[in-house]
Amino acid sequence: MFNIKSASENSIIIYFGDQMSPDLIEKISFYCQLLTDKLADVIIDIVPSYTSLLISYKLNLINNEDVCDRIEKYLLSHDIDTVESRSKLIEIPVYYDCDVGLDLEELLSEKQLSLEEFIAIHSSKEYLVYTIGFSPAFAFLGEVDERIRKNRLPSPRIEIPAGSVGIADNQTAVYPINSSGGWNIIGRSPLDFSLDNPDNLKHFSVGDSIRFLPIDKDEYLALGGIA
Repeated sequence: MFNIKSASENSIIIYFGDQMSPDLIEKISFYCQLLTDKLADVIIDIVPSYTSLLISYKLNLINNEDVCDRIEKYLLSHDIDTVESRSKLIEIPVYYDCDVGLDLEELLSEKQLSLEEFIAIHSSKEYLVYTIGFSPAFAFLGEVDERIRKNRLPSPRIEIPAGSVGIADNQTAVYPINSSGGWNIIGRSPLDFSLDNPDNLKHFSVGDSIRFLPIDKDEYLALGGIA
């Protein structure tokens, strides 16, 4: 069910599986919320990933053996099926166009799709937040339809504009800030995900669902998008 191992002097890692999946992400999201509440008095941070949770704790308040005992007790005594999920559905408007989709034209040609077909495929499903990383508020979302999957670029770009929506392998994401990156850019959202607003650090949580809403250029500009 789970495996607890020491990661450092004051941290442990809990493995819940060895291959990412929607069911496993749901479980990790649930236990992340549970342990955040139950261990609030002794933890420094909890970091969820594709298959695990990394927990750092206050060594002056609890030792490794005791924190592992508490964690095991909570994991064994709480059933994911009996607790209401705190996960949320987040809708993100996206302007899909070659003006802002730096790799969109090449992707359409490679996949032999029209722009309308591509938009319909990418925006027709809800994506699960698998993990958050690379940069603050950068949420890795899955899984992308096989018809539009594409490997990362051979060489990353030096700068990708904030709000850019990209695809890499079976995942998609929104770049919250201007940054380097190697994802295939297919569009851009006018929403501000930057750290100028501290609340954006908590905008996405592992286990949340994301739906992309196609918008046209006029809507994109009206919502604050930059051409």
